[in-house]
Amino acid sequence: MRNKLKILLIIIILSVTGFAACNKTSNSLQNDAIARVGNNKLTIEMLLNEIPDHVLKQDTVSAILEFRDSWVEDKTVEREAYQNKIHLSPDYKKRVERIQNQLLIDIYKEFLLTEIGDDLSVSMEEAQNYYQANKDRFVLDEKYVRFRHLTTRTRVEADNARRDLLSGREWDDVVKNYSIEPDKQLHNSEKFFPMSMAVADIQILNRYLQAIGRTEISPIANRGGYFHFVQLMEEKAAGTHPDLDWLIEQIREWLFLEKSRRFINTHIRNLYLQAEANNEIEISNVASIEEKLNQYLNQQK
Repeated sequence: MRNKLKILLIIIILSVTGFAACNKTSNSLQNDAIARVGNNKLTIEMLLNEIPDHVLKQDTVSAILEFRDSWVEDKTVEREAYQNKIHLSPDYKKRVERIQNQLLIDIYKEFLLTEIGDDLSVSMEEAQNYYQANKDRFVLDEKYVRFRHLTTRTRVEADNARRDLLSGREWDDVVKNYSIEPDKQLHNSEKFFPMSMAVADIQILNRYLQAIGRTEISPIANRGGYFHFVQLMEEKAAGTHPDLDWLIEQIREWLFLEKSRRFINTHIRNLYLQAEANNEIEISNVASIEEKLNQYLNQQK
């Protein structure tokens, strides 16, 4: 609740100060609108619904300004496109029809899966049996690591967090007290990652992970305006079998997708056979297609 109030306060301030790009206040904005392009208004509700909470938490002001400026740019171009009657052009109508048709097919497939419901669910036992029958397929192709990654706003906070861990304080408490993303970093600390993907966006931390020993904490790195360190917790060597609990949910998802694919393909095949039996489908053979193609090409000369 406190975060939402903070966000709303910042938005109110932004709505008063107006667009940074033009450096002047717009008196035409009303109610909760923070931007306007023609008759289109960007409201607080629209903004909060579009920007993910974790993005707002990371840098509220930057997230709002970035979304606002992007919205203004898109609406400006959209308005110009309408004024040039792009929406009436044959190319536009052709693309819209193609998108609509594909969307219709995709939603129908989703409808089918919703209708069949629990019949496609995958039990823990099914997933375990699949793992045992295909265990040789699940071999780590590189070293995997489980590690803790903490990100703080200041160097002092990073130093204090590092000292707390070294003195034996619980990881959960340290994350909640110092991390800028406590939920995410707490969740990720329970997972294994391939070494090549472990904090790959901060290469210095990746290199620390490759050099430090188990439970050792890396030096503090300053990246992206924040302060980071990592602590290596567990390693799994390349060529070994991963633990089942790493894979169980992923296996269940694979099996569900496979069941879904087979179900949809069978359903579509039945639709085809039914339409064919009702003489609703006609298909030209290769010779007929070649003949019609040649006729068309000759007409184009």
